[in-house]
Amino acid sequence: MKFLAYLISQTLHPFVVEIFIFTFLNSSFKDEPKDYTILIISIIPGILVLFSAFYLKAVGKLSDYNGSIRQERLLLIALGAIYHGIGFLALQGLNAAPIVQGLMFCYALNTGFVWLITLKWKISIHSIGLGGPLAALWLSGVHYPISMLSLMVLLSSSRLILKAHTLMQVTIGSIFSISFAYFQLKFLFLEQ
Repeated sequence: MKFLAYLISQTLHPFVVEIFIFTFLNSSFKDEPKDYTILIISIIPGILVLFSAFYLKAVGKLSDYNGSIRQERLLLIALGAIYHGIGFLALQGLNAAPIVQGLMFCYALNTGFVWLITLKWKISIHSIGLGGPLAALWLSGVHYPISMLSLMVLLSSSRLILKAHTLMQVTIGSIFSISFAYFQLKFLFLEQ
């Protein structure tokens, strides 16, 4: 059971979800170099977070890649907010699709909120990493509520089985990310 939970947790890891969602949202390529540049810029912040995690682990600032110790997560979360903020500015400069700009904005701003929350409490970054992209998919016309809810329940259950989080931490992470991303995308980027 733990192996299956680990497999689900890694398959729906925030880094994997981020690459998938930006690739999906940018899938309307017209074979123009600008379109590929937008895709590459969309996935670079997530890659930088991953490499930062490897570096912080190598120098002893992270005891594990899951950030099990709340205080150890703070630097990586701050770097993630900065990388995504720069990514948003670059996407805005390239006039990327509003949903792509908006989701990068959500990653930057919501990661900043997660940093503030993490000062006092450990929240599920895995749940947050899936909730925002699910909101973006929904607003992009992908309406599969049972499948989407199933993914969130599977991921949350895996984090509970692995004893990485409490029920409250995965529930708050899910609700926070879905609701914040939905409202930010809808009202700041899609309704203009």
